[in-house]
Amino acid sequence: MDAFEPLLLSSEEALRLRRQAELAIGEYVARGRKVYREMPLARLLKALHRFGIAAEEAPRALHLVGARVTEVPSFVAKYHYRVTFPDEVLARCRRAYEEYCRSET
Repeated sequence: MDAFEPLLLSSEEALRLRRQAELAIGEYVARGRKVYREMPLARLLKALHRFGIAAEEAPRALHLVGARVTEVPSFVAKYHYRVTFPDEVLARCRRAYEEYCRSET
């Protein structure tokens, strides 16, 4: 069950946040980082930060991408979320990052 309920965003803000998260996760995967079931949000924060997503926005951004974001008790982790990515979400993010890299050259 997803405990995370995203705040309302304008469509422009939601698109921007989703795009940044897709690129961040795509870069994470392209770098050969391991993605596993119910991974702690903290493992993704550096990648998200490189694409302009603050820790406070991270759960919302990942939810917009299509990840399952689940809240955990505060005594379990500093960042109170675990993230699960469906395979198709990871594939889409990697493609988005590869296209982004091609367009930058």
